Amino acid sequence: SYAEQFNFTVEHEIAPWALVIKTAAIGNLGRHLYNTYDANQPIPGPTAVDPRRPLYSIDPLLSTTSYFTTDGLSEYYAFQLTADKRFSHGLSAILGYAWSHAIDDVPLEFGGGATGPQPQDPRNIAAERGNSIIDMRHRLTLSYTWEFPFGKGKAMLNRGGIVDWVLGGWQTNGILTAQTGLPFSAVLQTSTTNGTGSRPNGVGPVTYPHTLQQWFSPSAFSTPAPYTYGNLGRNTLFGPGRINWDMSLFKNFVIREQTRFEFRAEAFNVFNHPQFGLPNQNIGNAQVGQITSTVGKPRQLQMGLRFQF
Repeated sequence: SYAEQFNFTVEHEIAPWALVIKTAAIGNLGRHLYNTYDANQPIPGPTAVDPRRPLYSIDPLLSTTSYFTTDGLSEYYAFQLTADKRFSHGLSAILGYAWSHAIDDVPLEFGGGATGPQPQDPRNIAAERGNSIIDMRHRLTLSYTWEFPFGKGKAMLNRGGIVDWVLGGWQTNGILTAQTGLPFSAVLQTSTTNGTGSRPNGVGPVTYPHTLQQWFSPSAFSTPAPYTYGNLGRNTLFGPGRINWDMSLFKNFVIREQTRFEFRAEAFNVFNHPQFGLPNQNIGNAQVGQITSTVGKPRQLQMGLRFQF
């Protein structure tokens, strides 16, 4: 396997604002990617399973046969925008946005996602070309550090500098992440191939009510004729997006030159935004389209005090 990579980048600095803006067009082509499938997968039909296996005439006792190949292909294209605010006036921040599209015809080597049968038909690998399970169309990240200006002027009114010692020097930082959902495949609750899993037929555009009871409308799919494969491609549906904001508040209380207390309060998923899992993908199931799981963790708070000497 090997990859071909290319990019075009334009960068500009706005000096008075201590700001650097960068735009980039990115491409990555994967070639001769690793793939494996069952070369003895039974051909759809009404008869017993084993006689419909391609290698039955060679060895009737042979069942699943793993066939390894390196003929997979992948493509990744992206537009990236970055705004880097260098530290000045107590503030630094980096904003990043990416629009991207990832396409392939092989599964990831370590799995993941809800791809359904892959390949659906090992005699038609070309039909597996579709959205990759890592195809994240939009992703926005923001990280920042802000030093509060509290106490700096008030300390002049206090001979011992107590006001500045207590109020001054507080900092906060955080990371905000927002991204669209990952793709997944619709599959048939009851396969029509009589021996392997299969996908449904697509009969119309998919609508997304975007509710937990019906994330997508199953009316866009139908059951294929008996002993045939469905015409729906891989990873044609998209699950829920995610939003997460982690932040912290901290301050160093200097006792002497090499002696200090550090106080830190941290909040993960500070707004307790739920992160939902993928909906039920099984066409024909009573719960198809419903979301019944969450991923990630709810809000977590922690505080710490450290003495350095």
